[in-house]
Amino acid sequence: MSVAFPASAQQGACPPLPAGTNLQWQEKVHDGFVLCRALDGERPVLSLMLTAKPTVNLLRRNRLEEGSIGSHEVRWYQPEMAVQTGAQQRITIVELGNDRYAQVWVEAASDTELRQLLTLAQSIPLY
Repeated sequence: MSVAFPASAQQGACPPLPAGTNLQWQEKVHDGFVLCRALDGERPVLSLMLTAKPTVNLLRRNRLEEGSIGSHEVRWYQPEMAVQTGAQQRITIVELGNDRYAQVWVEAASDTELRQLLTLAQSIPLY
């Protein structure tokens, strides 16, 4: 499978993080997808996977909030595992067009951090 995101571009495949954050992308380019993990120290708090097709199935019963990422309207879901454990996590899929998708998820330590991370995700430019 090939992806519209250049696998040869080892650096810079992740969109820029909003200015003023203390987060840094950890970028991994694989055959078929690019994984971007925003780290707060050693802990991933926001992740983004750029793919040619979604790799997760979001369950309607787990739909929680509406929001946006860049100019894209999204619906945030609680992953099934988080439903079972009560973890503060959300996931969404953004269709970028031309067989390109972004799967975005956040992993928070509290309700307050979850709200901050969802707000941060809104500022990520996806094209």
